[in-house]
Amino acid sequence: MKKFKKNTIKSISLLITLTMVLFLFSGCGNASTSAVSDSAGSGGDQLSKIKSAGKIIVGIEGTYPPFTYHEDDGSPAGIDVELAQKIAEKLGVEVEFVDGAWDTLLIGVDSGKFDTVINCVGITDERKEKYDFTEPYYYEGWQIVTRADDDSIKSDEDLTGKKIATNISGAHSPWYQEHGVEIVGIDTGDEAISLLLDGRVDFVDCPVPVMNSYYEAHPEAKEKLKVSYERKGNEKPTGIPVKKGEKEFLDALNKALSELREDGTLKKLSEKYLGGDYTVLD
Repeated sequence: MKKFKKNTIKSISLLITLTMVLFLFSGCGNASTSAVSDSAGSGGDQLSKIKSAGKIIVGIEGTYPPFTYHEDDGSPAGIDVELAQKIAEKLGVEVEFVDGAWDTLLIGVDSGKFDTVINCVGITDERKEKYDFTEPYYYEGWQIVTRADDDSIKSDEDLTGKKIATNISGAHSPWYQEHGVEIVGIDTGDEAISLLLDGRVDFVDCPVPVMNSYYEAHPEAKEKLKVSYERKGNEKPTGIPVKKGEKEFLDALNKALSELREDGTLKKLSEKYLGGDYTVLD
């Protein structure tokens, strides 16, 4: 009997001890989970993170001269590259450029791979639903380019049923789709013009600066191509996109652009790379 009572007491003591241990571990587990949750859910706004890191990460295409391209030594260059560097100076940070295919650049902003994209990003109603944009810093005109021997395209009405080589996610693509134009997707401007010269598409739309850059690299193409017409009054405003709700970051970018406009830097960059002042509407 005494032995039974002794064993019972030991069992109860052991049970109490195990219960206390489980309780303690359960408490630590909740604290740990809470701490992880707090850490995962915390973090400053985009601008604070950029300044804390000491750099702004900018996504670029790198194959779209004169906006973004690479020098022979591999270093990034172009009007948007230099603009990004000027903006970084205003923010008091360095700039890191990361290349990506055009169709993936805005996705990089969504995923946090880039802080923003500075690569001739057109401000469209569709994009404004997902991103906040700075004030425009450049206006891109529409120039319809065809083969020199093709006289079938002279106005918007002639585009229906034709083929264009352009980025499927490009700012102009919705307009073409609405007007019955077949889109042949490409990744680079050079690829688009090659398709045009090969007769696989009927036209491309290239801003004057882009065509000028192409002719500099391919002077033989001047006799093979021509501007059929320009779509005046449909200039595309270009801005810098940020994630929705990042007001401080957006304000800082707008402030930098405003200062660069006021001191004449934007105009100088446009004249240097684009051959004219495309920072304002005519």
